[in-house]
Parts: sequence; structure tokens; C-alpha cells
Amino acid sequence: MGGDAGMTANKAVLDGPPETQRTRIRYAERQCPECGATFRPVDGHQLFCSTAHRRTWNNRATTRGAVLAPLAIVARITRDGTRGDRDVGARASSERNTLIQRWRDEDRAAGRMEWPEYLRLRYAAGFDPL
Repeated sequence: MGGDAGMTANKAVLDGPPETQRTRIRYAERQCPECGATFRPVDGHQLFCSTAHRRTWNNRATTRGAVLAPLAIVARITRDGTRGDRDVGARASSERNTLIQRWRDEDRAAGRMEWPEYLRLRYAAGFDPL
């Protein structure tokens, strides 16, 4: 993951008088997925500029996920309506796609980070969903 922006330490910085100097790693600036502001994280795993923005993003993702999960599962099981219960599968697939496009448009209008970029950052920070 050597080339991932924001995930490598820039340099060590010595703080305080010589007898109490501590080495602190400075991380490359990155963009907050929620507001788009550039910030310098305090550790390599920090993705958001503030706790409030992290909570807002995660709450929105949780709400959307609760709606999307059953649709995605049914769409996958029915192969988008080509196997099993074709009517339910096709409808679930269509509604899943409609919601994803609606949310993508909402996020773009609000200036939020695109989901593929957000997931790339999470993977680079060590996220493992399995």
C-alpha cells in the first residue's frame, strides 16, 4: 500500500524541549468524505475531519444499508430476476439500482466523497469486512 495517498507518514517531528522530546508522525493531508475539507489526521486510520462527520456518515450509511441489504440479497439470489421468483427478483434489482443512483446523486449534490473512493481509503487503512 505504499502509493496510497494519506496513508504514509511524511516525517517525524520532535516536540518540546530536548529532555522531553517525543517523536510524532505527521500524516499526509487527506479529504474528509463527509464535507470535503482537507485535514491532517492524527493517526493513519483517521478518515474524517471530526467525530461529528464520522457519525453523520456512518448513520447515513447504516440507514441506507438497512433498506438496501434485503434488496441486494434478493437481487443476488434471484440473479436479478432471472432465477427463482422472477417478479420479486426483478423488482428488488430495479429498486436497488434506483436507490443507489438516488443516493449517489444526493451525495454528489452535497459534496460528499464518492463511495468507491471512500472504500479505497478504508481498504488502505486496513478495513477487512470478512
